[in-house]
Amino acid sequence: MNRNLLLLTACLFSVIILSAQIKSPFTSIRPQLEKVINDYPNQFSSIKGTRNQGDPNTIQYASTIEMKGAVETKVIGYPTKTKINWLWEAKLFVTDDMAELKKQYKSVYNDIAGKSFMSKGANNSINATGPYSAPSEELRLWTNQFRINDVTGEFGNLVIDLVAEYANFEWIVYVRIYDKEKDEDMKPTKDKNEKYRY
Repeated sequence: MNRNLLLLTACLFSVIILSAQIKSPFTSIRPQLEKVINDYPNQFSSIKGTRNQGDPNTIQYASTIEMKGAVETKVIGYPTKTKINWLWEAKLFVTDDMAELKKQYKSVYNDIAGKSFMSKGANNSINATGPYSAPSEELRLWTNQFRINDVTGEFGNLVIDLVAEYANFEWIVYVRIYDKEKDEDMKPTKDKNEKYRY
């Protein structure tokens, strides 16, 4: 009887260990990203929380939309002479383990790439602007960029960056959403003081 009880306990213990190994700690960020993207045409105005003191050259707010497990989420404004350029940023995680960085970075990439975020339909999918490239120890800054296949035009300049940055012996992974013209749409100006004028 004791032998059967011991065998049953060993089997249960093995099942618990195997199920713990199968479960991934990764949680999808798509639901929160969709909320942020939906507020992009409003310059993230409805997701700005408490104003923070930050760099004197920027305007910073805590984001009311937070990623589960993220270290920090915020909305940052970069004032220029004519307007304020807004950026939403989530610091997803920090690690000093290169293998863990590659695994989690790839999971986030897969969670973003090729998915339809917009409630408007499947035609608004998120596509990488280039082939996937994994972070490596040779570079201190790594990025993969995405754009929306936007049929309406209001998200045509939206960019999603997945960034891995090495600082202070740690890798920090960010997701950033901001406004940027497509490279092929950028044109030189007629301003005589502008370096790239035509």
